[in-house]
Amino acid sequence: MVSSDPHSYWIVLLDIEDFSLRPEVSQATLHGELYEVVEFALARAGLSLAKCPVQDRGDGMLILAPVGTSPTRLLRELTRGLEDALRAHQEKYNETHRMRLRVGLHQGLVIRQGKRWTGTAINDLARLVDAGPVKGVLAQARRAQLVLVLSESVHAMVVGGNYPGIDPAAYLPADFVTKHDEPRRGWVTVPGYSAPPGLPAEPRGTSGGAGGTPLPDVDAGGEDGGAGAATPAPPSAFTFNNVTNSPIAAGTNPVSIGSVGRDVVHGDKYEHNEYGTTGES
Repeated sequence: MVSSDPHSYWIVLLDIEDFSLRPEVSQATLHGELYEVVEFALARAGLSLAKCPVQDRGDGMLILAPVGTSPTRLLRELTRGLEDALRAHQEKYNETHRMRLRVGLHQGLVIRQGKRWTGTAINDLARLVDAGPVKGVLAQARRAQLVLVLSESVHAMVVGGNYPGIDPAAYLPADFVTKHDEPRRGWVTVPGYSAPPGLPAEPRGTSGGAGGTPLPDVDAGGEDGGAGAATPAPPSAFTFNNVTNSPIAAGTNPVSIGSVGRDVVHGDKYEHNEYGTTGES
């Protein structure tokens, strides 16, 4: 039997955090509420849930958006819509019924045979959403409603384009290895956080891991994300060479120096090395 021709889609995968740990009654409530949350969020992105192919996954949903969908609007408005709908859900229910989501976005080919969908893009996205680092980020971001992970290709196309309403600085890479020992990378963001908590920041001085000597990693920090406090810089030091009869401003007042061979100014003091004297500015 010849397989059907594949079609290109934007693929959205949602998974409810700790779904299997909830009582059955809570699971039923969350399952029904998820559809309302997603319907609201898709409408914000200009899509109808009724017109998007949907595969129910029990603890989540797999959604195919037409390839003609605006990727920037999908990323921006779907995220905002999910966050707003989840916050409204939280106001209605107690902690037992709280819904937090791991959400993934990818683009690729899918073969549809009735209710059965197959495709490498779906498999890759499932690995991203289920990755340990992604789960860890949501676990640490306790005040967040969701964590979003993008495939490398979507991150490069959409986030890397610096389009309005999408902040590249809010994304950090999450590297992991699949059960088949395949290295993978996703790009993670948490709405409401400056950076995903628990992930190391990209080494400065590198571009995509290529070229240059990377500087030491900076930890993205704790629950609020972002880099930790930096070590205070030492006082500024300026070096002057071969200056004759020129004023030097150190602090708030200029100081006139005669013939200077090599003077160094530290903060509001200068050191005249040639004559071994130090004067106040």
